[in-house]
Amino acid sequence: MLYSYCSSQQECISVDPGPEVHSHHVAGRKQTVALQGHDWHFLFPTMGLMDPKEKNVKLTRLKETGPYPSLRELYNVHGKLQREDYLCALEEQIAELRRDKRLLDTNINCYRVEARCVQYRQGGRFQRVTGVEFKFDASKYQEVEWDEEKRLMRNNIVLLTQNGLDDFLVGRIEESGEKLLRKGEIVVAMIEKFADNGYPTLLDQEQFVGHTFHMVESDPFHFPYLQVSLRLTKDEQSIVFGEELFRLYDVNFGVHLPPSETSFQFEKEIVDSVMPSRPPPYMQQYEGVDVVMKRLRRSIRTSLNSSQALALKKILQYRVALVQGPPGTGKTYLGSKAAQMFVEAKRQLPTVFPGPVLVFSASNHAVQEFLLRCREFSDQVIHCCSNKHERDPVDFGPLQKEHDLARHNEKPAVLQRAEIIGMTTTRAACLRNSLDSMKIKVVIVEEAAEVLEAHVLACIPYRAEHLVQIGDHRQLRPGYGHRQLAEDYNLCQSLFERMVNNRADCPMLNEQRRMRPTISRLVRSVYPNLVDHPSTFNRPRVSGVDLDEPVWFIDHGNEEQEEGKSYKNPEEAAIAVELANYLLLQNNDVRKITILTTYRRQLRLLKQLLQEHANDELKNLRISTVDGFQGEENDVIILSLVRCNPSGKAGFLKMANRACVALSRARNGFFMLGNLFCLTSSREPVWLHVQKILTQERRVGPVLPLLCQHGQRVGVRSAADIRAACQRCALCRSKLALASVCKALEGASLRDD
Repeated sequence: MLYSYCSSQQECISVDPGPEVHSHHVAGRKQTVALQGHDWHFLFPTMGLMDPKEKNVKLTRLKETGPYPSLRELYNVHGKLQREDYLCALEEQIAELRRDKRLLDTNINCYRVEARCVQYRQGGRFQRVTGVEFKFDASKYQEVEWDEEKRLMRNNIVLLTQNGLDDFLVGRIEESGEKLLRKGEIVVAMIEKFADNGYPTLLDQEQFVGHTFHMVESDPFHFPYLQVSLRLTKDEQSIVFGEELFRLYDVNFGVHLPPSETSFQFEKEIVDSVMPSRPPPYMQQYEGVDVVMKRLRRSIRTSLNSSQALALKKILQYRVALVQGPPGTGKTYLGSKAAQMFVEAKRQLPTVFPGPVLVFSASNHAVQEFLLRCREFSDQVIHCCSNKHERDPVDFGPLQKEHDLARHNEKPAVLQRAEIIGMTTTRAACLRNSLDSMKIKVVIVEEAAEVLEAHVLACIPYRAEHLVQIGDHRQLRPGYGHRQLAEDYNLCQSLFERMVNNRADCPMLNEQRRMRPTISRLVRSVYPNLVDHPSTFNRPRVSGVDLDEPVWFIDHGNEEQEEGKSYKNPEEAAIAVELANYLLLQNNDVRKITILTTYRRQLRLLKQLLQEHANDELKNLRISTVDGFQGEENDVIILSLVRCNPSGKAGFLKMANRACVALSRARNGFFMLGNLFCLTSSREPVWLHVQKILTQERRVGPVLPLLCQHGQRVGVRSAADIRAACQRCALCRSKLALASVCKALEGASLRDD
């Protein structure tokens, strides 16, 4: 059986798919897959999977409250939803490109590529095929920041077509990165399927050399879906195997084996939803452990406030412990103190805690911030990160360096000697076999409310006995691939949130040290019991702004522009950039200012404006989406909310979780740009509360009052007004002129070179 791939300009390529394939129905959906294999095979895109006419999949909505029938059923439900989330998102992406094939030449995820040669790598005494080296026109992507924008990431899937996606080949990115992509080069392994262990089965790579394709990068990142689905399926199969073994003993030998204790120690809490949680098993199995742990908790309690001390007590009390940490209340600090307590317990009771403490989260940034705090009390810390992050590692000590230099099969032994190991959920799912062998007793989930329940289940090691989840379900929820599926099946719910819904004991940290009170009042509708620490009372003014309390909402009527599935607001972006430039001229530190926005198209526009600006210092300014800034803060935040339209549609800004994060990142100065009519039309209590507070305190209006450091006052409502304000003061004007001269001289020097 052969598949043919051809275009009007090239000869057809006939590809032998290898083993015979057949069409059949799985969960109601017609599939074309190999006869052997399990559910993770369906994460390999085929023409059948991408045909919406065949879509008739039976899925189960995730429970908000109440128990699941069994652990096996829990794994099964999550595994199916993970698979379908990926496939639906990819199917939607392909359908859009098929409707308008011109997008294959303009869409940011599409590239025109030519297969140059086959790349090999040395594997012992032999060379092994890596994949095909493809070349594309790098001049079209000079403004792209490949790593930061997470484009063409290693281990993602690409589809290659010569006929507008009427059919396609599948490849996996093997080598990319900023340096290669800047040269317009990428190595892709052309694959037939994924084997049972999750590794790809390669096609003959030589047959593609010399041909050109449209290459479409999968918008949902494939690798996490593959690893989590693979792990959940394996864990489900281990349960099935155990059940079958018991049945065979009963039928064939008449031996009724007593039900053994499952290796999953959290079934009562996570599957049966029985609350309150039980104590960790090690507290009861070993004499004197409770005395040691209480003594360690008392020694750490002196560095905590009252709500943090209570939370630490609850962590020790429950097998599945939860702590809610609103913005600025020190949840990462508390998590590191809990880790310190467990590390000290490991030192005193090595037989009780033979393995390292495992920390995982959804992002490398969250893991790294957590481990940096752990570095203060341990030099045996290892951050297991991808090759991309290993190129610029953080120094966690000698054991980290040993791990980075070790061969792949030597790394587990190095990890076993660590006191704390941290990684993303994707990495933990990928390394589960190694983690299972390390006798890990304690698992800490950082930013737990941002982690999908499926990911937590896939990462919990064999025989772990204590699960600590620290997060805030009132801030960002977990990410997903397909919006409609997430809404219909409750996919964006975390295990943390489900356990809160099931009335788990979840102490809340209530003393914030981040925001000046004028800012923290904006989130009081979400956290009515939040208390401001005295250190927030006398925060400094922001130089350049004529406000004693530098908090202001610029309420404008500049309409948004829709671009694809996203939005941008050019005038609002210009205001944000010019305001940042003005603040820099008033001697504010560029490292202390961040521009946040709620849409990726707006983010790209902001970056473009910064690159084109006369003030080169702006190129060092941090810009991020609100979602990408979760867990971070800065002295001054300029927030671009983007949405402004006559119908009052606010899109996902009406989501209280996202609004909460957007409103709580600033320490000293907070300048919001948007349209209050759009935000309040949703009737979302968060924005109604923001409008009430800003109106009462007279911190909203179309004009922002500025005061330069030389005494010149001016009100601004547009980017042009802010530029004029920079020229109004002679001293500010001379400083701006000097910056322009320096840039011109630098440009002339580069031309001479």
